[in-house]
Amino acid sequence: MPQGYLAIVLHAHLPFVRHPEKERFLEESWFYQALTESYLPLVDVFERLVAEGVRFRITVSLSPTLISMLTDELLTRRYVAYLERLLRLAAAEKKRTAGSAFYPLAAMYEERLGRNYDLFVHRYRNNLVGAFANLQEKGAVEVITTCATHGYLPLIRGKEARRAQILVGLDLYRRHFGSYPRGFWLPECGYPPGVDEILAACGIQYFFVESHGILTAVPSPPYGVYAPVYTPAGVAAFGRDPDTSRQVWDRQIGYPGDYWYREYYKDIGYELPWDYLEPFLPSGEVRTDTGFKYYRITGSEIKQPYEPAVAIERAAAHADHFLYHRQRQVAYWSECLGIRPIIVSPYDAELFGHWWYEGPQWLEFLIRKAYYDQDAVLLVTPSDYLKAHPRQATVTMSLSSWGAGGYSEVWLDPVNDWIYRHTHHAEARMVELCDLYPEAAGLTRRALNQAARELLLAESSDWAFILKVGSTVGYATRRLKEHILRFNSLTDQILDEKIDAAALAAIEAKDAIFPEIDYRIYSRFWLERSSGQPVPRRVLLLSWEYPPYIVGGLGRHVDDLSRALAQLGSEVTVVTALRPGSVPVEEAGGVRVYRVPVDGDGADFLDWVARLNRGMVAAVERLHKEGRHFDVVHGHDWLVGAAGEELAGRLGLPFVATIHATEHGRHGGIHNELQRRIHMAEKRLAERATHLICCSEYMAREVAHLFEVPGEKITVIPNGVAPEILGVQGWRGLTAPAAAPVILFLGRLVPEKGVQDLIRALPLIAARVPGVRAVICGQGPYEGELKHLAAELKVSERVTFAGFVDGATRNGLFAQAAVAVFPSHYEPFGIVALEAMAAQVPVVVGDTGGLSEVVEHGVDGFKVPPGRPDLLARYTSELVLNRALAEELCRRAWRKVRSTYNWRHIALVTQEVYARAQSRLARIPEKIVL
Repeated sequence: MPQGYLAIVLHAHLPFVRHPEKERFLEESWFYQALTESYLPLVDVFERLVAEGVRFRITVSLSPTLISMLTDELLTRRYVAYLERLLRLAAAEKKRTAGSAFYPLAAMYEERLGRNYDLFVHRYRNNLVGAFANLQEKGAVEVITTCATHGYLPLIRGKEARRAQILVGLDLYRRHFGSYPRGFWLPECGYPPGVDEILAACGIQYFFVESHGILTAVPSPPYGVYAPVYTPAGVAAFGRDPDTSRQVWDRQIGYPGDYWYREYYKDIGYELPWDYLEPFLPSGEVRTDTGFKYYRITGSEIKQPYEPAVAIERAAAHADHFLYHRQRQVAYWSECLGIRPIIVSPYDAELFGHWWYEGPQWLEFLIRKAYYDQDAVLLVTPSDYLKAHPRQATVTMSLSSWGAGGYSEVWLDPVNDWIYRHTHHAEARMVELCDLYPEAAGLTRRALNQAARELLLAESSDWAFILKVGSTVGYATRRLKEHILRFNSLTDQILDEKIDAAALAAIEAKDAIFPEIDYRIYSRFWLERSSGQPVPRRVLLLSWEYPPYIVGGLGRHVDDLSRALAQLGSEVTVVTALRPGSVPVEEAGGVRVYRVPVDGDGADFLDWVARLNRGMVAAVERLHKEGRHFDVVHGHDWLVGAAGEELAGRLGLPFVATIHATEHGRHGGIHNELQRRIHMAEKRLAERATHLICCSEYMAREVAHLFEVPGEKITVIPNGVAPEILGVQGWRGLTAPAAAPVILFLGRLVPEKGVQDLIRALPLIAARVPGVRAVICGQGPYEGELKHLAAELKVSERVTFAGFVDGATRNGLFAQAAVAVFPSHYEPFGIVALEAMAAQVPVVVGDTGGLSEVVEHGVDGFKVPPGRPDLLARYTSELVLNRALAEELCRRAWRKVRSTYNWRHIALVTQEVYARAQSRLARIPEKIVL
């Protein structure tokens, strides 16, 4: 019985370097050198051990870019030519060094190169990935993978872009190994909170972090780095052991620095005459490493010839030393902690052979000694450990990485931080394009897929690392800029619907990676790999207003959402109040609507609300008895909260509530008894609902603060808009404003909508835009004061109070308007501003609440601080006078409307909320008493 475990992890990764345009390209030699000096020798060691019956377990991480290069016909063909050149160089070196102390070394290199050639060409048939798969099948090696292009996850913005890096990598691994791996290597051990949720959804069991990622976790892990911890998503995190890292990695005391080992930096490629070397070099243009190194590590002045026999003896001694310290380590920690500790030792695979020439031999000695000479330490993989040991502590970890500083310092530095403004912009644009083109085909689909490839390649952590260490800075900079420029060019062509087919084909041929990529992996609503939780399909929507009776944006929201859910296949039932001119039961657009009569004249508002809720409960109970069943109850605002809570409790269903606004927010506080009672009803709704939806981050913060609701209980889902309802079928561009330009406002006439600011701005606007007039649509108690203000400012002749307008009239006004202005002081979302953007009318909005999130200042509209009519006048005038600017803002707003505020996508994410609420169904208390 072992006292503890040792998990050796070799992470093999190289950036994707493939240049079909040139037969011999310098940077491709990175791949050829690693194959020759590390990957082939390591596989050779593993296969020899297996053949001799030595039982061992080791983890090897193969990055998707490396897998792609190892299986690329062009690169493997070029690698064979590379080996053939080096074999010719070996023959030349034997001739040149004949009779010298270097001749045996030249002969050694020739023998080793011949061995590599035989392995690669004859045994593996140019397919080293197949060799790793075979080792995995034999139970010696567990092969895992990492992000698609080794993107550094903490500096990739947004769940969608992180998910794309992870899933594209996993998909490529599955293509070659038949299934997803059990483990995952986080590039640079970079852990951002939340990434475990993506890994868990893919069935990943474990990943690795740097030591301090474990040691700083909360609560403090009881076993430190000597046992895994579990994240909230249920994935195990293994921490790197610092002692084994120092023994192998440390520049001062690490084994590779032993003076009997081969000197890496003394290569004939920099010492012999150019004419002699040129035929053998990778590029034929620049001096570089050949792998022919004749000296051991000695002083910088006098170098001693390398002695392989002595170096091998040192490797054996170092393996003994390493294993001895692991035995002491497990003995100590098993006694201290009362467990069998696991020592996790991750290394770059390229260290073994390339940087540390004797590394593969050291590893072979270590494996043999661990098998034959002792039984205190057992070589395992992390998945072996997880099978044998119960789940450990669940903790919350903060951001961490390996590298200097331990918190992204290598990848976020003044020399490389410029990268991220480009990649972050591209990530956001890729998400937008997925929403704009959810089902692209033909040339557009090809362009979107290639744009996704270019973004992934630009995100590689290698470029930032190279810029930081200052090695091949020119190449890394060029590659970064090329991928970003290609991405921007492709996406511009897609948006302009002018794709250059020949140019696209050329890019596809050059950056030929991830052949099965699906650009939709960047979609905010990528549901192909769900957690398996069924989506509730039978939806009961409760709303106090619904077409044809519309008071504000809530009724239109419920109408559009219900139709969008129905189009996704849901069976949607709406229960609302019966109003004059409407029918008790109707079905339209796949939605069944039941309208409940409410007795009384409504003089007592709270009494009317209570009767509405009782009527809703009775109506749904009748439907239930008639055989109509539901999976989820979704109520909109506090007015239907009592019915939603009671029905969910009686029927055993999750209760999802959308809070569109709060009484506190509408009035800037709670000032009377009616407002207090409404506030308390809202608080109860927030507490008792299974899950809450808010239409903006602003509203989510307000709800969380006012009602002390934990943030994880709230999901932000914006309101949507359907351009076709506004009479808009596609981009149509702006027309020149009329001689009397119209400034349009639509909304309730209450102080918080800020119409008073628009009226105060009119004299200033008129000074720049003669003939301008304002059309104010809506009703409300503030109308009289607004008319009085217009008269007082002598602009009554410029202002038309149009009252309530129906849909057709609204569409006609949008078509006439030069600018739409919504200068709200309080606005949970601002659906009418979104409608104006969908109608391709330039907008100026109050910089408050949800409006601040809908409009990006100077990008797709203008924002002004509430109560600043001077700034309102300035921006409104500018949009009337500068139509080129107005059209550009409108074009960007139109793209945003079609992506972020698309009803199909909003319905999809609402279904996700239903599924989560169903999985967390809790007991609902008795109904609210108003």
